[in-house]
Amino acid sequence: LMDGNGRWGLNRRKSRNYGHLKGLNTVEKVIKSSLDQKIPYLTLYTFSTENWKRPDNEINFLFNLIREHIKKNLKKIIKQGIKINIIGKRKKLPFDIVQSLKLIEKKTKKNNTLTINLALNYGSKEEIINAIKKLKNIKTITIKDFERNLYTKNIPDPDILIRTGGTKRLSNFLL
Repeated sequence: LMDGNGRWGLNRRKSRNYGHLKGLNTVEKVIKSSLDQKIPYLTLYTFSTENWKRPDNEINFLFNLIREHIKKNLKKIIKQGIKINIIGKRKKLPFDIVQSLKLIEKKTKKNNTLTINLALNYGSKEEIINAIKKLKNIKTITIKDFERNLYTKNIPDPDILIRTGGTKRLSNFLL
């Protein structure tokens, strides 16, 4: 969980957005370390369903970071053999970001060095509700039925959860 970037920025007498920008450096270190350690899956809680409550300027800044980062790093991601997978509800995301995400998923589909799951407009409770809605006409629901309808259906359960920022809670992430 990428948590505390905004507070980190404010604690340094800078802006929350400064903290988010610097948080990208940490993301790059985590990705490099994951590649070095041959970790097969990395899920980054990039933008939660709760993040819509933030001020518009912060939301816009975060989306601009996503835009720039995808554009700047697409070739590098492909070269490193990284597969990008998006989990979350795309409906509310800006159209150009959805298009960029579709492109990066398509271009990295066959890569297998590291799968990075970007949780965008993601909330685990919403994921569960959506899975239940898809199962409403089934009389006997099995765990397999339920799992097949999650955003995370093709992703192994997490082995470890790291939350930066010092807060000790899941924040609606991969419940």
